[in-house]
Amino acid sequence: MSSPADHAALRLAAIVESSDDAIVSKDLNGIVTSWNKAAERIFGYTADEIVGRPITVIIPPELHKDEPVILSRIRAGEHIEHFETVRIHKDGTRVDVSLTVSPMKDADGNIVGAAKIARDITEQNKLQAALRTSERLASVGRLAATVAHEINNPLEAVTNFIYLAKLQKDLPEKAKRYLESADHELRRVAHIAQQTLGFYRDSKQTVKFDVANIIDDVLTIYQRKLQYKDVSIERRIEPGLTTHGSPGELKQILSNLFSNAIDASHDGGQIVICARLWRHPKTRHRGVRFAIADNGVGISAEDKKRIFTPFFSTKKDVGTGLGLWITRDLLEKKSGYIRLRSRQAKPSGTMVSFFVPEAEIKLAEAV
Repeated sequence: MSSPADHAALRLAAIVESSDDAIVSKDLNGIVTSWNKAAERIFGYTADEIVGRPITVIIPPELHKDEPVILSRIRAGEHIEHFETVRIHKDGTRVDVSLTVSPMKDADGNIVGAAKIARDITEQNKLQAALRTSERLASVGRLAATVAHEINNPLEAVTNFIYLAKLQKDLPEKAKRYLESADHELRRVAHIAQQTLGFYRDSKQTVKFDVANIIDDVLTIYQRKLQYKDVSIERRIEPGLTTHGSPGELKQILSNLFSNAIDASHDGGQIVICARLWRHPKTRHRGVRFAIADNGVGISAEDKKRIFTPFFSTKKDVGTGLGLWITRDLLEKKSGYIRLRSRQAKPSGTMVSFFVPEAEIKLAEAV
């Protein structure tokens, strides 16, 4: 006949097995001695696969140093509550967990191991990160509104000065061209600010422009930076390529990508820009495919996973981390796409390609 103690043990075992949290025990050497069903689900290992093996199997290599510290605290009779850390699933993915660890004692009161409860907080952390990002984006929006308000008057003043300068008699042609370029870029600054703040709504009207001229306009902005780093540009533009669309948006995209390519380039490096007629691989919509490739430092595999997320930047001291995120958003709203390939091993470098679908695209010589 079962004793009350036996009934209590059975109830406890049932609770452990039905728990949504991983409940694990290990000895004072860190060897796993028990493993419930939730642990199998969270970490991917069955009890048969993990019992008898060190707990470090599921601990990232860089965190192995934490395990001796935890065991020493357990030997001292301490409890560890809600310790947030990272563990590794059998398939290699990382799992954010909150750990509570307590000493296990034998019948004589001696500490013989540790009982650990691990709660998977991966989704919770993702939600919190998304909330923080939303809050930061809202802050950026408020700041941008303030900046836009403050720069309106100086922009208008500079535009007026340029207009007056262009009226001067005997102005050299070269100076006139410089003033035209300055006036054009000021209008683009105002356009970008308005668009970013939502004050500007693109109309359905599009303009026809030469793709090569747009690329040259953007490269002119970075001419000094290119000369300073002695970076050469190779153009592979389909002859006579024109398109109907928004030249301001295309300049914004190209500007972001060129800036990144120059920053990544070594002194004396090279950047290749390609543009040609293309069809979307899925929709078969006609458009223009661009590619910008550099032979610079490359991007790590870990950074590539986050490269299009807002506020993430591989440039630690400069940049907002919004350029590629904004670029992808602009393209996806037009049913376009952007792709990135990069490697740090020699030959290192990065290539970013993007596709801009348009209602009407053709070669000038075919008109």
